[in-house]
Formats: sequence, C-alpha cells, structure tokens
Amino acid sequence: MSQRRPEPVPAARQDPEVRQRIEWAAVQVFAESEFHQVTLQQVANAARCSLQTLYRYYGSKEGLLSACLHHGLEQLAERMLDHLAGIATFRDRLSKVFWVVLDFFDRNPQMGRMMINSVYPGRWGSDTTPAQQRLTELFISVLREGQEQGILNNQVPTPILLDFFYGVLLRISQMHLLRGRPGRMADQHGPLFDMLWRAITV
Repeated sequence: MSQRRPEPVPAARQDPEVRQRIEWAAVQVFAESEFHQVTLQQVANAARCSLQTLYRYYGSKEGLLSACLHHGLEQLAERMLDHLAGIATFRDRLSKVFWVVLDFFDRNPQMGRMMINSVYPGRWGSDTTPAQQRLTELFISVLREGQEQGILNNQVPTPILLDFFYGVLLRISQMHLLRGRPGRMADQHGPLFDMLWRAITV
C-alpha cells in the first residue's frame, strides 16, 4: 500500500528560505537530466529536505518544475520591464529586450539547461504570472505600434511577429548552451540583433 501524501502547506505559511533552497536545488537537478528521469527524492537530497516537504510545498514533480520555471521567468520579466522604462524608439526597445534575454541566460545557464531538458512546448504560455502577462502585453503593444507606423513587417499578425522574435532569440540562447560555446552571448548582441532587425522591418 502506498503512503498517503502529506497535506499541502498554504503559500502564506511556507518558509521563503526553504522554497528558495528547494527551487535552486531543483533547477540544478532538472538541468542535468530530462524531466522524466528526475525523481523527487533526487531533488530532496540536493535540497537537504524531506520528500514530505516537497509534497507539502509543491504537490508533485510537475508542480515543482512549474514553480522553478515561473520563478525564473518572473525574474526575467521584471528585469526586462525595468530596462524598458524610458526607452522611446522601437529599435532601441527591441534591442534592449534581446540583450536582456541573452544576459539572463549568460548569468543563469542552469535555468537555460533546465528549460531545454525539462520544459516541453505545451508548458510554455500556461499559468503565466502577472509580470509575464504585463511584459507580453507591453511587448505586443510595442510591436503593434511599429507595424501601424510602417516600421515593422505588418504582413503577419502581431503575435506571430512576437513568436518569430522570441523564437530566434531562444534558439540562439539554447544552442549556445548545448554546444558549450565559450564567452557571453550578450557580447555578440549587436550583430545578432542587427540580423533580426533586418528580418522584421519593412
């Protein structure tokens, strides 16, 4: 007979330091193996906590992965919103978005590897956080304004333009990590963004 899982602990009663330790350890574990190969016991060992604590805090392995992903994307979204404040031109805004994402994965390579190994396409866009929603809405509005003013390609819907932009950006980031290339991606920001800019402008 399987053991009954412990009752979940409400978020308001969870220890933030424990969550931070668990999620940091989980990112390292998920970065090294594909999702289906990881066990919660591995994460518990890495986080120096009990299996019961993981169940009380996250409910399941899927819940833990989602928490790690959302925490990372929340950090990225908030950083991007800060960097976009006060930037007026379309090109400079898009260039800054491009640089922030490259710099984020330069600073957090294990987060990038976790996304490659464990985050499947169906998970993207689900259960977005408020910061992610604000960022997407802001970026969509910037792209749409660029299309309306004849600066950006308007032959495709704005969400497709957003997908194209992020698709190129994420592919560059992921392959840099998978191939183990030396140096920082952000140092190549200029020429990489120039290529993308030529692809999306009229």
